[in-house]
Amino acid sequence: SVHPLCQDLPLKILNSLDTNGQSRKEGRTTPFVTVVTDLGGAHPTWFNDGVDKCFVPSNVLKNAALARSVKLDKIVQYGLPIRRGFWRFGADYSGTPEQQNEAEEKLGVHHKPTIREQLGLLDMPTVLIVGGGDGMGGIVAQAQAVGEKLQKLAAASSSSFQMVVVCGNNKSAQTTLSPPQTQWGPDIEVNVQGFVNNMDEYMRASDILITKAGPGTIAEASICGLPCILSSFLPG
Repeated sequence: SVHPLCQDLPLKILNSLDTNGQSRKEGRTTPFVTVVTDLGGAHPTWFNDGVDKCFVPSNVLKNAALARSVKLDKIVQYGLPIRRGFWRFGADYSGTPEQQNEAEEKLGVHHKPTIREQLGLLDMPTVLIVGGGDGMGGIVAQAQAVGEKLQKLAAASSSSFQMVVVCGNNKSAQTTLSPPQTQWGPDIEVNVQGFVNNMDEYMRASDILITKAGPGTIAEASICGLPCILSSFLPG
């Protein structure tokens, strides 16, 4: 499970399935692990001692798991799962990490102009706006507000800016933010994308990230050295 609400009920279902309906409390033989994807705080429903292993990313969450009576031998402190492209730039996904040339992969990591050119972007100050795989967090309103602010800054400073909006699977947001529905000002270059598989490249091509407060995205941006402006967090 990688969701705080998917421990108790799935465990009961597996107990029932593995005992042919005899019990919902015990008898599970199907392996079940929890991967806690929060960084510094986690809702209590993340933790259930009925799991086989509970993977946590920090000392704080290890202690939280212990406080919720998860046995120490079930807790594995291992950090957040991050796609290889963020920690091995330009990685070839056709083989294992051990088969790759790490020195070659690191070439160009900090060379924004090259990365921007490869992505079809212009070489200018760039704001990246993302809303996760589903394009949530009020991404349309955020992009429109940021675009308006960038246009005013450009007019006042005789500069130009670039904004990249990654809408994920939110087709409606992608359509709304693209011409002809939205016409952007003359001093701001706007690139609207749907779901992308190379977020590491877009992060390395940008100067600042605006995103909902998802722990995975925060960790990815931190690895890339990309400053963040966070919004739309879930309490707890």
